[in-house]
Amino acid sequence: MPTDRSSRASLAGRFARAGADLRTFPRQFWLLAGGMIVLLSGIDMCFPFETTYLHVRRGVSMTTIGLMLGTPILAALPLHIVGGALTDRYGRKPAIGVGVSVIVTLYCTFALSHALWPIAIALTAEAAFGWALFLTGSNAMIADLLPHERRAEAYSITRVALDVGMVIGPLIAAVLIAADPAYHTLFLTGGAICTAFVILVVALFRETRPAAAVRHDSMLRTLSGYGVVLRDRRFLAFCAVALLPLYGFGQLWTIFPVALRQAHGMSPGSWSKLLAFYAATGAILQYPIIRWQRSRDHVRAMAAASGLLGIGLGGAVLAPGGWLTFAFMFLAGEGVVLLIPISATVAAELAPVALRGRYMGAWTLVQMGGYALGPTFGGLAMDQFGARSAFAVVGGLGLFGALLYALMAGRFRRAGEAGGPAVVQAFEIDEALSPAPPAV
Repeated sequence: MPTDRSSRASLAGRFARAGADLRTFPRQFWLLAGGMIVLLSGIDMCFPFETTYLHVRRGVSMTTIGLMLGTPILAALPLHIVGGALTDRYGRKPAIGVGVSVIVTLYCTFALSHALWPIAIALTAEAAFGWALFLTGSNAMIADLLPHERRAEAYSITRVALDVGMVIGPLIAAVLIAADPAYHTLFLTGGAICTAFVILVVALFRETRPAAAVRHDSMLRTLSGYGVVLRDRRFLAFCAVALLPLYGFGQLWTIFPVALRQAHGMSPGSWSKLLAFYAATGAILQYPIIRWQRSRDHVRAMAAASGLLGIGLGGAVLAPGGWLTFAFMFLAGEGVVLLIPISATVAAELAPVALRGRYMGAWTLVQMGGYALGPTFGGLAMDQFGARSAFAVVGGLGLFGALLYALMAGRFRRAGEAGGPAVVQAFEIDEALSPAPPAV
């Protein structure tokens, strides 16, 4: 009995400490996290059903869908570099507002267009200045608001907000699709909810851009700061390996539901329930896992993320259906629980304050590029080799990424302790950001 009482007291103490920690986060951070619940409710009413809509309602092949979803993202990658520079030059708040406004335009186009080409144009615009610009601006805002030792927790809390939105959105979507199988009501409602988030940003958010990033150089001078990013070998190595799990993550909402339909006959209603399960488990476990991870090696956490994501996605398609699909979806979800906040944290930790927007822009480029590889090549692999072969590759790449990150962890730690040549030096930053010499 005393042991039980001491265990309960210890658990209560942990909850009390966690609650005290959460109360130290600034008000604007909680505004952003709460707003993300609204935003993701709207996005996840629509985004997980875009491929089903195009394939089932419009009769578009999976190869074409993959190209429609993936090619614009790949083509827009250079613009993410510009997005990072714009986030440093004009601020985080405009980047967030503009990014979500483009998402609203996309969903209205899905709802109202009777031809395929306006949808393709809207997808291209969203790939360039939609979610990616929101991601760069919000990641930079979080890094501005929190000290480095609290950022992993902050990114994990916003991930919880995303997961809550993922629970709400698909469940509402199932009701709307049943009432309107043409999907028009679904896309219009999603666009209206995202508009509410834009209003929240305009009315209540303040700009957080640090003074070190406030400069009045030309756009060309602002872009020159990326020279420092390209000399940061640790950052570049981290980004290169991240492409492996991101290839699988890019298929989670696009190719994966169609693969489950082919492999196990999964209906849109069952897919909604699976999404709700995925999001609910992520929302419950996200913060405790990242809090537990606070003092541990972030690169090793990325190894676990890559392995879990590959095993989960590959196993869900390869294994028989039923409860095993939910079990493997749980593993994939825990991989994402680690992947998204930890990767953003590593990028922020490597970024000098004056270049934070540009580092986050470069990381957004990598994240969106890896994500784009998923539908671009995943749809082609599905049509050519079938669902099981395509997702066997996803599983293998995830495991390979886990191996590379595990090997990389020691090198990262030693380089950080030694301040070796991979670390960005202060004089490089000064040189990159110094005013242009006057014309003679």
